[in-house]
Amino acid sequence: MAFVAASVFAYYPLYITVSPVPPPIRFASGSNSNQSDLGNNDIVVQLGANSTSASVTIHPTYQTTYYKDVLRIRNFDTKAYNVYLRVYKAIETFQPGSGIWLGIYSSGANRTITLPIATVDLLSTGTTYIGSLPGGGTWWEVDLEVYILEGSSLPSSDVAELELIYTPSSERPP
Repeated sequence: MAFVAASVFAYYPLYITVSPVPPPIRFASGSNSNQSDLGNNDIVVQLGANSTSASVTIHPTYQTTYYKDVLRIRNFDTKAYNVYLRVYKAIETFQPGSGIWLGIYSSGANRTITLPIATVDLLSTGTTYIGSLPGGGTWWEVDLEVYILEGSSLPSSDVAELELIYTPSSERPP
């Protein structure tokens, strides 16, 4: 006895329309971008062609080195977006007891009164919810704080790799 199975296929049309828009959330240079740094260097801030990527190079030394307003995160849309920062490659060359943090502040924040909206530890991976960035051209200031333990070896040059994630949804990004 032979068994024969019929293969029947039905096809329905499905259309996917993709209509790209200008990026509502973009990076911008801060007031201390490309200004003097330690050791005859500059705080180097480079933005991508569409301001949807950024690179920051700093030159800290022992104890605490603070870099104020080196980068900004700006919302050019009329609606608010929930913003996250994900560290997917952490700094690996710092000695125990040392640290590096990225602080996000509301624009024009007074440091003696205002705490950061969020702080991201660049020595560990993970996703941090920053907050809801209102529309209408508002922006957040990005600061960097570095602490290198005196008496330890200066770490070699290293790179933390992050992603800025934003969504109009209240759902946490995957």
